[in-house]
Amino acid sequence: MKEFIAKREKTILEILFCFICCGIIGWVYETLVVLIQMGTMTDRGILFISRVYNFPLIWGLPFIMIYGIGGAVLIWCFKPLAKNPVLLFFTGMIVMTAFEYATAFMCETLLNQKLWDYTGHFMNLQGRICLFASIAWGILSILAVKVLGPLFHRIYNKIDRVAFIHITIILIVAYILICYSLRSTLFPDMV
Repeated sequence: MKEFIAKREKTILEILFCFICCGIIGWVYETLVVLIQMGTMTDRGILFISRVYNFPLIWGLPFIMIYGIGGAVLIWCFKPLAKNPVLLFFTGMIVMTAFEYATAFMCETLLNQKLWDYTGHFMNLQGRICLFASIAWGILSILAVKVLGPLFHRIYNKIDRVAFIHITIILIVAYILICYSLRSTLFPDMV
């Protein structure tokens, strides 16, 4: 029984590790895409650039939660499909597009915020999803399962568990404090 609990704890911590890594990678990806499209740095996720006496002050966490959740789901739920890349591509494309649509719908209805809009993109549905993003999800599914999953597993096995737990607690507390301090900005209708 003790071995079973230890194995479950290790799996939960490894999923948390994937969640954190994917949230950070998602922030880098989205920041670069928007930088290329708009030609300027924008505040993505919960990392913000403020100016104090015209000096840029960067604060927050470079993390976007939907990428963390999506990445962890891709890596852990689609792992059995690793040997069949075509099935992995289409399953990831369909499931993650549905996840993106549901997330957009919930953000718009519950939070009264439209966090992304694909209205101008080819084959979009209500601006919440589009063909390009769906194909990207398929490609990301293969990348996540075949490359990132094994890479994260190797890295995670080299990390000291106690240090990881402490760092994770610090990050969660920082995340909560940042979200709490920004609650009127993030959720103006709910404060």
